[in-house]
Amino acid sequence: MSRHRSVQFRRALVEYDLEPSDDAVLRAHAFDSSVRSAAMALTEQVEIALRGRLDVAVEARVGVRWYLSPSTFGADFDHAAFLAVARRVLDRSLEPAVRSAWQGGRFERIPFGMLAEELSFGDLVRLASGVGPTPRAEIAAGFRVPTSTLRSTLLHVNHVRNCCAHHVRLWGRRLRVPPPTFRSPLELLRRLDGLPKRSPAHSIELLAYLAETTGPCDRHTAALRRLLDEHDDLVDGLGGRPTWARA
Repeated sequence: MSRHRSVQFRRALVEYDLEPSDDAVLRAHAFDSSVRSAAMALTEQVEIALRGRLDVAVEARVGVRWYLSPSTFGADFDHAAFLAVARRVLDRSLEPAVRSAWQGGRFERIPFGMLAEELSFGDLVRLASGVGPTPRAEIAAGFRVPTSTLRSTLLHVNHVRNCCAHHVRLWGRRLRVPPPTFRSPLELLRRLDGLPKRSPAHSIELLAYLAETTGPCDRHTAALRRLLDEHDDLVDGLGGRPTWARA
C-alpha cells in the first residue's frame, strides 16, 4: 500500500489504543478490505433491486419507455440532462444487445430495463428521486423505509458503494455522506439503536436491512460476523457490531 495509506491506518490504530506496528497495519488493512467486500455485496443487492423496482413502479402506468416522458417526473427534474446522460452511456455500451438496439441512436428502441443496466447507481438514485409521488412511495415501500427518506437513504448507499468500489478506508473513520435520521419503522430503529451515525457499523446495518427486502443475505452477514469474531479488537473502529453480529 502507499505510504499515505499506511500512515492512515497507523494513526487509526493509535486512536483506538492499539499497537501501531507494521504487522498491525497490515492486519487492519486486510480487515478493512474484508469489511468493504461484505458491504459491497450488500450494496449490489440494493442496486439491482432498485433497477427493478424503479421500472416496475413506473412501467405499469406509462409503459416500458417511461423515461422518455417528461410528465413522468416532477417539475424539478432536469429531463433533458438525464437524456444526455442516457445517450452517453448507450453510446459507450459494449453489451451486444444494447449496441444492436441502439443503432441509429433511437431511444424508442431502448426500454428502460435495458437502459437501467447501463446507468450508474447515482443515475438510478436521481431517477428514483425524480419520479412522481406514487411510484416513489412504491419504491420506498419495497425497501421498507419512509418515502421522505428514500432519496437520502439511496444517496448514502451510493456513497458507501463508491467508497467500497474505490477502496476507500472504512475502518476507523466516519462516512462523509450521512444516512437520514429515521423515525420509523420500529424494526429499523431497533436495529440502528446504539450504532453511531456515520459509522461503518451503522451503514452496514442499514445495508443489511435494505438487502433483506430483496432476498436472503445470510451469506454476507454470516461472513462478516465471523470476521468480527476473529478481530474483536478492531470492532470499535467500525463503531460497534451490527445487531446480527452480536453475541
